[in-house]
Amino acid sequence: MEEILIKAKELGDLLAESTALNRYKKAEKILENDEKGMSLLEDLRLLQIELVRAAREDRNEEDISELKEMLLSKQEEIYSYPVTREYIDSKKEFDDLMKNVNDIISFSITGEECFGSKCSSCGGGCSSCR
Repeated sequence: MEEILIKAKELGDLLAESTALNRYKKAEKILENDEKGMSLLEDLRLLQIELVRAAREDRNEEDISELKEMLLSKQEEIYSYPVTREYIDSKKEFDDLMKNVNDIISFSITGEECFGSKCSSCGGGCSSCR
């Protein structure tokens, strides 16, 4: 049991030193100090909340469609701004690395392989992914 914990610590240390995590931390720090970037993400968050609220309240399709368009437009604006784009891209890179690590661990335990997007609902490693 102790050997497993030692290996887990080693894996954690390697992840902490990875270029993916370092890139993500750097992008996050830059974003936190960037007023425009933070404002763009807050606008997106508020639009998402409004869209969920509109759907729950069964507002008419025109209102919901308009909110969806506003949300898409805000996402495009966020991705066109270099600070938020780097944050999003670096976060995705690190999230992908973590998913791959988890998939490998799951495969090592279960012997069942994960096949890409088919595992998005279960996190990988289950027999229903096949």
